[in-house]
This record gives sequence, structure tokens and C-alpha cells, in this order.
Amino acid sequence: MIGQLDALAYANRLRRLSPGRKLLFALALMLIVLASHPPVQLAAFVWISVWIVGYARIPCRVYLVGLVLALSFLAAGMPALLVEVAPVTGWGSGANVLAAWQWGGWVAYVTTDGVARAATLLCRSLAALSCFYFVLFTVPFAELLQVLRRIGLPAVLTDLVMIMYRFVFVFLETAAWLRTAQIARGGYQGVRAALRDTGRLVTRLFGRAMLRYRQVYLGMMARGFTEDFRVVGLSAHVRSKRHEREALAGCVLLAAWEWWIGG
Repeated sequence: MIGQLDALAYANRLRRLSPGRKLLFALALMLIVLASHPPVQLAAFVWISVWIVGYARIPCRVYLVGLVLALSFLAAGMPALLVEVAPVTGWGSGANVLAAWQWGGWVAYVTTDGVARAATLLCRSLAALSCFYFVLFTVPFAELLQVLRRIGLPAVLTDLVMIMYRFVFVFLETAAWLRTAQIARGGYQGVRAALRDTGRLVTRLFGRAMLRYRQVYLGMMARGFTEDFRVVGLSAHVRSKRHEREALAGCVLLAAWEWWIGG
């Protein structure tokens, strides 16, 4: 999945646009999303999705899979927002209670306020995730580091981010090799065997990954690494007045809509 995202960032239709302007657009939209009401957030989500799927030509399936994976963590915390628990003796059914269940001396119930909180969080999460995925799908990692350095982020931090990014691929590649070797030896046959082989994979993965990290470090030293990484990005960026006008107009309209709703 990570390798596919990296490939899409270099092959999308918005690739030649300035990474700084794309980051500025995503940041402005993110600020609007965080300070707005659910209708504005849903509109922002639909609009940025058009940019991702329509303008950048990111496959809709890849985009939806990314949203589902990220929202699965939100779904795990939804019951805490929707369901409230109280003792039966101190609980009184109110007008805003939608459903209630009693177990012994306790009652669990869902209120309209809880549903409203969950819906607000879902709308905000969808819109914020779409802004994040816009950057992830359209800005290559090397150019993202260049922008961070240009705005004054210390080189030691950008180098640390780059090393962590590189080691993610090393880690996943090592895990894939170990799993392939286990399957070739007849592993993962049945639920119990799969759990046992997964445990063995985890215990061996750390040692193998540390060995690969050591090899990467020695390779960097052999190539003359001294102080910081020098990343090479696409310098021949182009300006698209159409995209700039649409981005500016969309942000202004969303901000005006939020002002009208909030006012």
C-alpha cells in the first residue's frame, strides 16, 4: 500500500504543480474544516475528493480503501460517543433518549446529543482525511522535504523524517520476505498455526530489521554521507491559473458559507 501511494504521488495529473501551493491549499482547507460546521465539512470533503479522483486521476478504489482504513480507527471509538451508561436508580428516561438497554442494575442508552457528537466527528474526520490524502497522493515525499526545508524546518528533523520513511519500506520488505519463507515451508495452515507463525514472524522481524538498518547505514557511510541528505525533486514546476482560481474561489465560498451559518 505504501509503495503504491509513493508511485501515485509521482504519476498523478497534478504532479507538475508547485508542491508549495498544493500544501498551502491543503492547509487552508484544513483550517476551514476544523473551524466549520458539518454541512461545510461535507462540502469540503466532496470538493477535495473531486480534486483527488477527478483532477489528479487517483483511482477511486485506492482512495476509498485509504478512507476506510483510516475511519476504522474512528469506528472503534464511536461506541464511547454514542452509548452512555448509568445506574438504573439514578437514570431517568428523557425526551432525547433514542434507545436504552438494561443489564442488571445498569442501563446503556443512546441520546440525540450522542448521535450529533458522533456525526460531527465523522464529518470533520472525513474532511480532514481528504485534505491529508490530497497531500499524500499529489506531493512526492522528496518535494515535501524540500518545502519543509524551505520554510525553515531544521535539517536534522527532515533527515530524521526521511530515515523513518526509508525504514518503513525496509521493515515491510523484511516482513514480506519472512512471511514468504514461512508459507514456502507450509506455514499458516489453519487458525492455530497462523497465530503461531505470526508470533514467530514478529519475534524474528526485529532482528532482521535491525540487520537491514545496519546495512543501510553502512551503505550511506560508504557513499560519503556526512551531514544531511540532499533530495532531488522536480524543479520545472508549472503554474495553472485555472486550478489556482478554483482553489481560491472554493476556499472563499466555504469560508463565506461557514460565516453565514455561524452568524
